[in-house]
Amino acid sequence: MVNILLLILIFLLSTVLTIYLVLKKPHFNFKIANKEYKIESYFFGAMLAPILIVLFKFLTYADLRTGLKGTAQLQPLGILILFLSMVFISIFLDITGFFEYCAKLALKIAGKSGTKLFIALYVTVSILTIFTSNDIIILTFTPFIYYFAKNAKINPLPFLIAEFFAANTWSMMLYIGNPTNILIATAFNISFDNYLKWMFFPTILAGITNFILLYLIFKKEINKEIEVIDVGRPIDSIKDKFGAIVGLISLILCIILLAIAPKLKLSMWAVSLIFAAMLLFFIIIRDLIKIILKKYKDKEKIHENLDKHLEHTTANSTLQKIPWTVIPFVLSLFITVYALNIYGITQAIGLFIKNLIGTDIILNIFVYGFGSALSANILNNIPMSVAFVSIITPLSGALQFFVALAVVIGSNLGANITPIGALAGIMWLGILKSKDFTLSFLDFVKYGVLITGITLLVALGTLGLEVLLFI
Repeated sequence: MVNILLLILIFLLSTVLTIYLVLKKPHFNFKIANKEYKIESYFFGAMLAPILIVLFKFLTYADLRTGLKGTAQLQPLGILILFLSMVFISIFLDITGFFEYCAKLALKIAGKSGTKLFIALYVTVSILTIFTSNDIIILTFTPFIYYFAKNAKINPLPFLIAEFFAANTWSMMLYIGNPTNILIATAFNISFDNYLKWMFFPTILAGITNFILLYLIFKKEINKEIEVIDVGRPIDSIKDKFGAIVGLISLILCIILLAIAPKLKLSMWAVSLIFAAMLLFFIIIRDLIKIILKKYKDKEKIHENLDKHLEHTTANSTLQKIPWTVIPFVLSLFITVYALNIYGITQAIGLFIKNLIGTDIILNIFVYGFGSALSANILNNIPMSVAFVSIITPLSGALQFFVALAVVIGSNLGANITPIGALAGIMWLGILKSKDFTLSFLDFVKYGVLITGITLLVALGTLGLEVLLFI
């Protein structure tokens, strides 16, 4: 009993430290050889738990290897490979200028109308999020929206909130939209097409509800006429047209193959890795050809060090933008939850909930949906999802399947309650702080609780209606 209490205390301490770092110290700055570096701090909080778990001998080194290797349900390396592979493809598309093209096209369509701009940005962010990643869209669009609003002399808040909420709502639709989707769907062996079949309508109705509520709240600000800024020809934003075409083809083919992977008996992480590797190979070959051609054109510099050229290659730029810190963060969480599993803590929570509310599918959908959304803002949505996998495990059949989807809904929409509910929110806050844009925690929560509470009801209610109609 003492061990269990100590383990819970370690988990809570690690969680509190992570939240503190996110809110008070999002980055660590340090120097190496007179060169300044900046690294995100949030994963250090997550790493505290496995360090203390090993020091107090809750787990042996053999247990650590088992925890990192994963089980039939949870395979941390496969989940990370799938997530990072899709992120790599999205980042390359961003570097080609494709996302900037989409943003400028939305601005061009809007003209002087603030309402049209709001609609155009919401729709653009929503569509791109479905097929790429909410994290990448938030990282790309946030500075763009901020600078445009500043130059157009309009309040950026409605557009920034709409972008953030849209990204975290529409990311529910596809398996690949959010790392939590990947984690939960993988754990319960939910196929790409089966996931989409049940999540399509909850996402559509949640997205529409989200948009209506955002519009009603910010109507006065949105309806103002904006000062037109010449964004030029949107197509000129694509600096690498051939690269954008190759990136888009890679993304589309990857999504199609992910959808049919179970029928071909292929692992989804293997499919995404193959496409990411092929794209990387294409980028490296093209970079090398450019360097060689440049060397032949400039005879005087033919003996220059190749490394100097490689610093500015597309491959290097793409790899540098990948959120590598997610690796120690996720692996630390898997070890922590593995310890909680071994000592029976997560299973006990699952059995307690099961005994408390019974096996009614509709009731479980709402309990787990709201429970996961709230828990995401205490633990962050990735550790919450890892923990909920073990909590859901005692359930079986259709009940387990629909509860898993309810947790997916909670993990996505829960990120809109507070800005620390997901990694996307942590990055979003960091970007706004770097632009000296002030948005207090309480101001965000004011919008988050109202909008997300209603949106959650709609999304979970839609999933419950699907159960009543089709099960």
